Amino acid sequence: MSLVELSGLVAALCWTITSLMAPKLIIDFGIFRFNTLRIVMSSIVLLLIAMVTQTFDASLWAHKGQLIISGLIGIFIGDTLLFSSVHRLGPRRAGVLFATNAPMSIIIAWFIFDESLSYIELFACALVTSGAMIAILYGKRKNLVENSKATPLEETRGNLWVGVAIALSAALCQVFGAILSKPALLAGADPMAASAIRCTAAALALLIAYNLYFHKQNKTALFSWKAISFTSYLGAFATGFIGMVIGMSILVWGIGNGDIGIVTTLSATVPVLILPILWITTGQRPAIGAWIGASLVVVGAALIVLY
Repeated sequence: MSLVELSGLVAALCWTITSLMAPKLIIDFGIFRFNTLRIVMSSIVLLLIAMVTQTFDASLWAHKGQLIISGLIGIFIGDTLLFSSVHRLGPRRAGVLFATNAPMSIIIAWFIFDESLSYIELFACALVTSGAMIAILYGKRKNLVENSKATPLEETRGNLWVGVAIALSAALCQVFGAILSKPALLAGADPMAASAIRCTAAALALLIAYNLYFHKQNKTALFSWKAISFTSYLGAFATGFIGMVIGMSILVWGIGNGDIGIVTTLSATVPVLILPILWITTGQRPAIGAWIGASLVVVGAALIVLY
């Protein structure tokens, strides 16, 4: 396996780590405040990298409008919804549902670009959808001990199907964000600089939304900034750096330098990577339904991108 192909697996590992770190940090910061902090930190790092490497060029600015909209849809809305689903469903089920962005891409291309679906693609879409449903309905162990440290990562907060709808919406936003950023990358824009534009647009939108609405509505229900430990701030920075700066950038680099089918297939292994890590960190073996569902999602995603 070459370094280019390995980039997809590295990206999947990055997103798996951030998904497992997020539940505790969301409790400390709150969903919206946590996402605002991590995206602002990530945008600063990406801007510094782009300025030091001098990768802001004409091909980038020619597509700045599309990249800004891409950041607003894919990161501002998409990431906020994703971490809301992680909080509601836990990282395993949220990860499985988010992997449905693969069949969503096929369906959207069918409607927008009039691309026909092959029988293999239809079968793959069915595999991903059925895998997600199996993981949701049969993926939790019945004998999960209430006081177990696995409970916060597996419990459902609020209505199950509300969490499912939020996770699917996050996947849909990610698809539209990717579609809007594609022309700039095809024109030769640097992936890190394009990520910096997208992330900065999302960061500004998150800051405006937080100060105008969210802070006033939730200031009595959340810990004050001073009450949150320095460790939690480091954790928020780590999730942004690992997930956005490293994970997102290395995936774009891999797609630009290698076989898109192989790289994307490896990046879709998040639902499977999360299972052994959950087993190790919590001491609770995932149920057989979780393994079956995650495997179907990965097989379906592989069929979509390879055929």
